[in-house]
Amino acid sequence: MGIALIVISLLAFVVLGFLAVKEFKAFAASGDHSFDKKRFQHVVLFGAGFGVFGMMLNLGFALAGSWSTDAWHMILNLGGGLIFFAGMYAFFSAFYLRYWRKDLVEEQRKYISLTLILGVVASFFGFIIAGEGMAPYLTYPLVSGFNINDTGFHWVTPTQSYSGGVTIAWYGVIIVGAAILAYRISDHNFYLKYGKHGILDTCFLIAFPCGIIGARVWYVVGNWNGDAAGGISFAEEVAKGNWGSMFAIWNGGLTILGGAVGGILGGMVYMLLARKYVDIRFAFDAVVPTILIAQAIGRFGNFFNHEVYGQLTNMSNWPLLPTWIKYNMATGWTNGSPNMDPITSGGLSGNMYVPLFLIEGILNILGFFIIMYLFPMFWSFLAKKITKKEDGGALRLAMGDKLGFYLIWYGITRMIMEPLRDVNYNMGSNGMWSFWNSMIYVILGVIAITLFHIIASIRRKKGLPEEFQRGQQIEAVSAGENAVKVNTSIAGKEEPKKSDLSKPKPIAKPTDLSKPKPIGAKKENIEQPKEEE
Repeated sequence: MGIALIVISLLAFVVLGFLAVKEFKAFAASGDHSFDKKRFQHVVLFGAGFGVFGMMLNLGFALAGSWSTDAWHMILNLGGGLIFFAGMYAFFSAFYLRYWRKDLVEEQRKYISLTLILGVVASFFGFIIAGEGMAPYLTYPLVSGFNINDTGFHWVTPTQSYSGGVTIAWYGVIIVGAAILAYRISDHNFYLKYGKHGILDTCFLIAFPCGIIGARVWYVVGNWNGDAAGGISFAEEVAKGNWGSMFAIWNGGLTILGGAVGGILGGMVYMLLARKYVDIRFAFDAVVPTILIAQAIGRFGNFFNHEVYGQLTNMSNWPLLPTWIKYNMATGWTNGSPNMDPITSGGLSGNMYVPLFLIEGILNILGFFIIMYLFPMFWSFLAKKITKKEDGGALRLAMGDKLGFYLIWYGITRMIMEPLRDVNYNMGSNGMWSFWNSMIYVILGVIAITLFHIIASIRRKKGLPEEFQRGQQIEAVSAGENAVKVNTSIAGKEEPKKSDLSKPKPIAKPTDLSKPKPIGAKKENIEQPKEEE
């Protein structure tokens, strides 16, 4: 019965997803600027379906696992499933409408933006609630991926692995998914300015591998002489002729600090060379803060791998932390359950590691919203109050500032995290490599903000436009009624008006040249053009 419910629910998700996508595509093709009542009812019905089958899916898990669950945990399990899947549907639906249709009527845009926020909140709390209902009946450590080899299909955990075949780790799936989400948000920021999607497609394909390279280089340099826990010394490996050890990323060893730098540099070079009509400072503002979203989600990969955790603590010190997180962050497990401290009874008094992934994830998400929205609003308000000018005068933020804010925010975040980290995950022989590199992040952020403000100040004094105009956007953007005018100016020159080039101007009025005049005609008989008043 449990397996049947799981299969039926998954099939229902596929059907409902197909119908929802079809509905949204039909709306996009219609060119309408608002949802009609019938279409709105369909969208709501699909959302309700996702919620109902989400409950059925969680019920299927309980029945298939023969959980001897009590009524309270079953309510949490089913209620959390309903809220989570309905919230996810609301999020993706609003995300599509909000980010791919900027021509909707203002009132509906506000409701869609609100739905987007509520979808995120509902998904988060639904996941927490459902997890709390399932927590006592799950097997720990949680599954971190799966393997398919000649002996069949196998679930993989941090304490169990399989040789041969193909192994898919949740870590890789999470990293790729997080990168795609960050790209989509960045793509929308470009769409709002240029009226075109896909400007960042190639940039993303270049920046992502550059980030991987940067993450590995940063790790190798940081652990050149080994780490504080006696890890691999690349200096010794190279001395032995084992140069390949520096490239063996499948054995682990990537740092987010280096990954961010590599991705930013790779993307910057591409934009400067291939997207000359884009001011690189605008690209920094539109793209770099979204890295915080990718980093926050990516940290859950560490959670499933049970790695990069903090120092030893006790579960009783974290009363608000969800049970399934506590159990998975335990120091050890026996028969699928966390090892508990025998001195204290009560179920949640075992030893665990500080969940650094969660702390950093929360700080990163908070940083994204502060950098993208809250701080610019606050600074604009403050600048107007101080300067008494409508635009904030010289105190207004400069293009590119968000790059500096990102570097400062993430540098400080990592400086906070390092003292909490387990010594096994401190880079460098003295364990201080990450701390000092975080300090470098902060310094680079201050330098970047200073530089961008100097550039903005110089351009204002020279009477130049705030944005650089280095190239020409060849692509014409047209979407029927939603046609968007694209900037085609080069090096600050204004584009000729259409009326100037649409047709040649006559030398004189047609009456002057319509027919030859006789040689003997009197002057007063020649029709003279009237002067314009």
